[in-house]
Amino acid sequence: MTEPAVQTRFVLLTQDNCPNCERLKLMLAKPLRGQFDDQIVTVHREQAASEFEALAAEYSVQSTPALIDRERGEVLRNTGGLGEVKNFLTA
Repeated sequence: MTEPAVQTRFVLLTQDNCPNCERLKLMLAKPLRGQFDDQIVTVHREQAASEFEALAAEYSVQSTPALIDRERGEVLRNTGGLGEVKNFLTA
């Protein structure tokens, strides 16, 4: 698994044909105005399969989207609400 040059705090696991993934990306871009973009790296199942599978296994992720906080070792699986997402990213 290759790591980005700068280790970001958060990882967003996403995949094709995932309406909730698209909704989370829109939430990060619009209401949150991209304020966390520099802290989140996106790992796409179809584009980075081995990295995706390794992270999913390490953090016991079984569905997308999932936000992983590498510092705390926590995973946000319920990404449907703006409040939960913002609280997770600012904790």
